[in-house]
Amino acid sequence: MSTIETPQSAISFAPPTQWHDHDYHGHVVQFYSEDEFLVDAISRFFGVSLAAGDAAIVLATKTHREGIARKLKERGLDITNGELKGRYFALDAAETLSLFMLDGVPDVVRFRAVIGGVLEQAKAAAGDRTRAAVFGEMVALLWAAGKRDAAIRLEELWNDLAQTHHFSLRCAYPMADFHREEHSAAFRAICEQHSGVIPGESYTSLASEADRLRNITYLQQKAQALETERAERKLIQRSLQCREAELADFLENALEGVEQVGANQKILWANKAVLKLLGYCAEEYVNHNLGDFYVDRNAFDHFWQKLMRGEEIYDFPAQLKCRDGSLRDVLIRSNPVWERGKLVYTRSFVRDVTEQKRVEQALRESEAQLRSAKEELEILVEQRTSALRRLSAHVLSLQDLERRRIARELHDSFGQYLAALKLNIEMLRQAPANQKLWSQSEDLMEQCIIEVRTLSYLLHPPMMEEAGLASAARWYVEGFGQRSGIAVTLEAPDDLERLPDTIEIALFRALQEALTNVHRHSHASAVHIQILHDAEQVIVEIKDNGCGIPQERLCRFNELGTGMGVGLSGMRERIRELCGELMIESNGCGTSLQITIPIAVDVPGLEAI
Repeated sequence: MSTIETPQSAISFAPPTQWHDHDYHGHVVQFYSEDEFLVDAISRFFGVSLAAGDAAIVLATKTHREGIARKLKERGLDITNGELKGRYFALDAAETLSLFMLDGVPDVVRFRAVIGGVLEQAKAAAGDRTRAAVFGEMVALLWAAGKRDAAIRLEELWNDLAQTHHFSLRCAYPMADFHREEHSAAFRAICEQHSGVIPGESYTSLASEADRLRNITYLQQKAQALETERAERKLIQRSLQCREAELADFLENALEGVEQVGANQKILWANKAVLKLLGYCAEEYVNHNLGDFYVDRNAFDHFWQKLMRGEEIYDFPAQLKCRDGSLRDVLIRSNPVWERGKLVYTRSFVRDVTEQKRVEQALRESEAQLRSAKEELEILVEQRTSALRRLSAHVLSLQDLERRRIARELHDSFGQYLAALKLNIEMLRQAPANQKLWSQSEDLMEQCIIEVRTLSYLLHPPMMEEAGLASAARWYVEGFGQRSGIAVTLEAPDDLERLPDTIEIALFRALQEALTNVHRHSHASAVHIQILHDAEQVIVEIKDNGCGIPQERLCRFNELGTGMGVGLSGMRERIRELCGELMIESNGCGTSLQITIPIAVDVPGLEAI
């Protein structure tokens, strides 16, 4: 292959060979900040190749093509004349790129046809044994357009093409395109696609190795400082994000209503308190005109005019419409946010004063009622006094009824057994050898003993003193089930410790009263009793499957302690004296009665009823 004589001026002006300028098979990437630096580096790259008789292919923007041609001419290589003209190919990067792009991705077949064709032309023009020096900016155009995967793919196609064609390729990317941290991975991927990497001019322009080492050390220190600052910034950002999240949560979940309204009077945002106050969901309230929710449109217009005058509003009274048709009285505090003389939005705090208004109205109404309060109070006192008298009389009546019941029990059972026993004794005096009469008499005496014991146990079970509440309750429940025909189950701990006498008696009397009420009023077929205890309290729970207690009576009893008879009222008072609590729940499926008494309470003066 013949070569042309390179002018002596071109040699004298050529810069020292460096940075892969003699890499005849390399795929090198050049990073740069200033266009002039890139043009100077590429012209030096082409100067070496052209001086050696090789071909040069430029796939660049118009500005860079013209700059490279100017620099080559300054170095004594005029590509517009002579043989150099035949070995120098200047093509527009964007136009060439469009020839092999398919659906936004470089097509391998088209790429080989287009670029391979250009390389074949250069080979034919310069001679079969010559090589081609190629400068391409097509990858940089793809990167700048945001097509990063396509840029990487084009780099791969260049590498594949180098397997069948002899050329030295120089790519170039402006460092300004890699200014963010998220570019790091793609930046590394680009570098990995190349056999060599030329740093930017801040490094390559350094004259000596010592300067470059100092520069590397400086860059390492700067990178470390930036990494530290980045870590600190992330901590600050996380802290700010936490603070913002806390503030957002504070506003969103504040008990007082907060909302933003735009300059067009449309609601931009409202917190949960506003939505809950008015009963709307966010879609029904946000992005709607605020004035549509005011009962008095004139009041809203007055409110808005004050804001448009730049006033800060304190406790503006208004009535707002709720979703269910009701009205809410509110006080509004609001101030506008202005930018460049224009209203951006308003910040408003909405406080519900509906209850306060109601109370104020109630107070006004009560002023008129105070005139008759004395008479009403006297009437109420008289009624309560009368009720207490009736209650006392009822208690006395119950006592009398209990005495009569005991008398009937003594007369109807115990008295009959004694009368029969007396007759047998009379007959035995006449016939002392009659064994049948002796046997009947013994049976009658046993029945008398049983009746006396039963009556005594009902009045005060001796097992209470001997074995405690659990044993007395089991005995009473068993007898109650036999007498009433109601299925009664008792669940009590075997290790229930002895409780103070006042507590055991109170709980036993409550159990008696509860089961008596079940038998008389509930029409239940089953009752379940459970006794629980721990170190602090004892609980007795009684549940039946009866008809329940009417809710009106139950509410009246829970609120006033009346309407349920003397038995439950007495039970309640006895439990309260022991600092305990009586809870009654009832519905159509039965009634639940729960008694809770703290074990530590000791009321020595309380006697059993």
